[in-house]
Amino acid sequence: MEKSNDTYYYNHKTKVIILENERHMRCSFWHTRFQGMLFILALSTAGLGDAITSSWMIQQHGLMREGNIIIRQIISSYGISGFIEFKLWITFLILLAPFLILIKQREPVYWMINGYLVSFIVGGTLAMILNIQAATNSTLLMLPQHVILIFISLVLILTNIGDVIDRMTRPLAGSYLDCALNDIMIVLVFINQFTVKERQDTLG
Repeated sequence: MEKSNDTYYYNHKTKVIILENERHMRCSFWHTRFQGMLFILALSTAGLGDAITSSWMIQQHGLMREGNIIIRQIISSYGISGFIEFKLWITFLILLAPFLILIKQREPVYWMINGYLVSFIVGGTLAMILNIQAATNSTLLMLPQHVILIFISLVLILTNIGDVIDRMTRPLAGSYLDCALNDIMIVLVFINQFTVKERQDTLG
C-alpha cells in the first residue's frame, strides 16, 4: 500500500512538473513576441517618431508653431535632445504601466494589453503624419484635437474588446514583462551552467 502511494505521489509530481513546464513554454517571451512587437512599435511611433517629427516641424517653423505649451517649455529649457529623451521616457513608462498594474492579475489580460498598445500605435502614427504635414506646409489630414479624440476612443474601445476576447479564449500566454523576465532568468541559468562546465573542463 505504501509503495502504491509512493507511485501515485511520483506520478502526480511528474504530471505537475510537466504541466508547469508546458505553461512556462507557452508563456515564453518568444511565444508572445507579437505583444513584444506591438510594444516596440508603440514606443517607436508614439515616443520616438512623434518626438522626431515634432522636432523637425519646430526646426522648420519655430518653437511657437508647437501647440503644446508643456512641450514648448521643455524645449526652451532643455533643448530638442532633452525633449526627445523626455518624450521617450514618458512614453515608455506609460506603455509599461498596465504590465506593472496587472502583473498579479489572475484573469487573462493578454488581448486587453494588446488593444492598449495598438491605440498608441495608431495615435502615434497619426501624430507623426500631422507633424510631417505641418513641417512641409501641407494640408493637415485632421486637427490635432481629432487625433486626441481618436486615441482616447481607441483606448476605451480596444481594451474593452480585448477584455471580451480574453474572457472568451482565456489565453495562457503571459504578459510581455512576465515572459521577458522569465526568459532572462533562463538565459542567466544557461550562461551560469555554461560557465561552470567550461571551468570544469579547464580544471579537468
